[in-house]
Amino acid sequence: MSDAPVSARYYPPSGDAHGHPALLRWEGGHLLVAPEDSDPLRISAAALRAEARGFNHSQWAIAWPGEGGEHLLIVADQAIAPLRTAAPALFAAGAHAQHKTHRRFGLGVTALILLPLLLIAGIFLAVEPLADRVVEHIPPSIEKQIGEAVLARTRLDSKLIEQGPALDALQLIGKRLARPGEDLRFYLAERPDINAFAAPGGVVVVYSGLIKQASSAEDVAGVLAHEIAHVELRHSLRQIVRSAGLRVIVSALFGDYGALGSWGAQLGELKFSRDAEREADARGLQRLAEARIDPQGMLRFFETLARGESTATSAVPTVFSTHPATAERIDTLRKALAQHSAGDVAPIPVNWDRVRQSLLPAAR
Repeated sequence: MSDAPVSARYYPPSGDAHGHPALLRWEGGHLLVAPEDSDPLRISAAALRAEARGFNHSQWAIAWPGEGGEHLLIVADQAIAPLRTAAPALFAAGAHAQHKTHRRFGLGVTALILLPLLLIAGIFLAVEPLADRVVEHIPPSIEKQIGEAVLARTRLDSKLIEQGPALDALQLIGKRLARPGEDLRFYLAERPDINAFAAPGGVVVVYSGLIKQASSAEDVAGVLAHEIAHVELRHSLRQIVRSAGLRVIVSALFGDYGALGSWGAQLGELKFSRDAEREADARGLQRLAEARIDPQGMLRFFETLARGESTATSAVPTVFSTHPATAERIDTLRKALAQHSAGDVAPIPVNWDRVRQSLLPAAR
């Protein structure tokens, strides 16, 4: 005999669709059914059939043939345990089906949970190829507008040096590096950071701290060649588009470039990949060779910074926060320079001591 009665719903062959409350218990090899409003029934276990039913097999149906047709009991899964314990064979097939359903349901729930994550991952993977496609189709006029937005942000953050030997030297070096037909514009910002950056549309900004640190015009030419390479290779534009987000990218795919300008103003917060930096270094060395500028200046500048980095107690120069590690970069430059002859070089006619002196505070 089962320990406690099990609640169920009893549906006699000629009864209504709502059924009747009943209590069930095993007694020997028989199931005792005690409907609330009719006489009790005693059914042999051999006459019974049981199967899991309902959503996610959350109910059990126990049926047997009788006078007038089939009798039916519906029992909630959470209440069926005493009956299953007493007659496991009766419920074996239904339990197997129930297990399969629960497993499928669990897999379905897992899939529903993972689906948004997979969609996000798919979108993330799609951003770079979509961004590259946008970059390929952005017209030069839009690229120039983005560069102007970057420059406007720079003017807010820093004072631009509008005249003097340092600016003249920067323009001379830039003109020497520029190829025919290139629209490159060079600006000198009064900031102590040892840094420079390139923006879309040919905007190159150099900080006065870098000019003070460099030992020659050729050193600065090496840095400028690297930044011009970023412009040529459209690294800045590509990075702006990639960071802009899918909505802006999709808008740009349909020719709406309005939001890219505001993103461009955040250029100073972007970082290039190491591959992009190495590519800019290599392309910069090519440009130095074309301009007949000693390419050792690029190497010399980073060697100077490396020595300062090893002895300084202050923060690492800004230029290192967005570029490959100094030792790695120097090693790559040395190998590249060793593979190419220097060729004919022509000095850049600049009095560098006078340039650096012009950036020192005026004596009172």
